[in-house]
Amino acid sequence: MMVPELQGELLDAARAADTSVRHVYDPFVGCGTTLAEAMIRGLDFAGKDINPLAVLACRVKAGPYFPAAIRRKTELLLDRMATDSRRTIDVSFPGREKWFDDSVAVGLSRIRRAVCGESARWARRFFWVAMVESVRLTSNSRTSTFKLHMRPQEELTGRRCCPQAVFCETLLRNIRHMEGQAHYLRDRGLLRRGHYTGAVDIQLGDSSQNLEGSPKQLDLLITSPPYGDNQTTVPYGQYSFLPLQWVDLGDIDAHADAALIANTHALDSHSLGGSLRGASDAATTLAEMSPAFRRMAVDLASASPNATKRLSAFCRDLHACLDPIVGQLKPGALMLWTVGSRRIANRQVPLERILIDMLEARGATHVASVPRHIPNKRMAVRNSIADTMRSETIVVLRNGGH
Repeated sequence: MMVPELQGELLDAARAADTSVRHVYDPFVGCGTTLAEAMIRGLDFAGKDINPLAVLACRVKAGPYFPAAIRRKTELLLDRMATDSRRTIDVSFPGREKWFDDSVAVGLSRIRRAVCGESARWARRFFWVAMVESVRLTSNSRTSTFKLHMRPQEELTGRRCCPQAVFCETLLRNIRHMEGQAHYLRDRGLLRRGHYTGAVDIQLGDSSQNLEGSPKQLDLLITSPPYGDNQTTVPYGQYSFLPLQWVDLGDIDAHADAALIANTHALDSHSLGGSLRGASDAATTLAEMSPAFRRMAVDLASASPNATKRLSAFCRDLHACLDPIVGQLKPGALMLWTVGSRRIANRQVPLERILIDMLEARGATHVASVPRHIPNKRMAVRNSIADTMRSETIVVLRNGGH
C-alpha cells in the first residue's frame, strides 16, 4: 500500500547500499508503483499478482509507448462508439441490476464493443484501463471505499450518468499521461521504438508459486503484501469485481480464471488469509517458527476463536509464499517489506515481527525496521474497515547465503 514516492526512495536507498542492483522483484505488485519507479531508473523488473486488474494496470504501465498511434486508434474507437445505437447489455453477472442502472449498462456495453473492435491487444489493454475507471465512477457503489457499498437512495434518485463521457475524459487523461511518460523515458534513453529498454515480466498468479521463466537470482525485493485478510482489511477483490465483469479477461492474460470473479468474494477468498479452512492446524507450525505469532495467538485466544483463526489463516498463507519468494533472490539480496500495523479483536498484530521471525527461520538477517504513519489523505484511512490499520513499518532484511 505504499505511495510511489516512498518506493522510489526505497529503490534509491537500496541501490546506494548495493550498486549491483539491476533486477527488482515485487511478488505482490498491485497497481505497479514499484514497477513505475523501477522503469524510470532503467531497471529490470519482475512482478506477480493474483488480481487480474493489477496485472492489467502493470502491463499497460510496462508499455509499449505509442502515443501517436493510440490517439489515432482513439479516434476510430470513438467513431465506433458514436455510431453504435444498440441497446443490448453485453454482460451478465450476479447483481448486475443492483450495481448498474440499465441506461448505464447500455452505455458501458457500447464502450465495450468499441474496445473489442480494436485489433491490437496492447491498445485494447490501454482502453480497458479507461473503462475500469468508467465502471467504477458510474456504478451504484460508493467510490469512497474499496468495499462494495451501495450509494444512498437519495443520491441514486435522479442520478444521471453518461459512461461514454466519463470514458472519453478518462481516456484523454490517460493518453496525456502516456505522452508525458514516453517523453520522460525517451529523454533518458529508456525507450527504443516505443518499447522500454529494460526487461519487464508481469505474471498473473499466486505468489506461493515460483515465477515462470524468470531468473532465479533477482537482486532486490521491494513489496507491500496485503496487511491482513482482504475480507476484513482492504477487500481488493471486491474493488475489482465490477470492473472485471466488463473487461475481456483474455486480453489481460490467457490464463485468467473467470472463477476468481464469479462472485464478489471469490478473489478475496483466494488471496492471503481469504480462507479460514485449516487455519487452526497451521497454528502449531507457525508458533514454533515465530515467537511473536505464538504470543499473539495466545492473546487472541482469550478474545475469540475466530480471531485466532484469522491471524493463523493470513500468516499461513504468507508463510507459504516465502520459500518461493526467497528462492528467487540472489544470496545477500536486500528485501524491503512494507507491512501494516493492523488490529484483530482490538489487539495490535505485530506483523512486522512475525515476518522477521519467518524470514530469519529461512536464513535471512534483520537489518532494520522503520515505522511510518499512513498519510491521512489515502482512501483506506477514510473508511471504517481501515480503522484497523493506521501505521506501517518498512522492514529491511538481507537474504541468507551471502
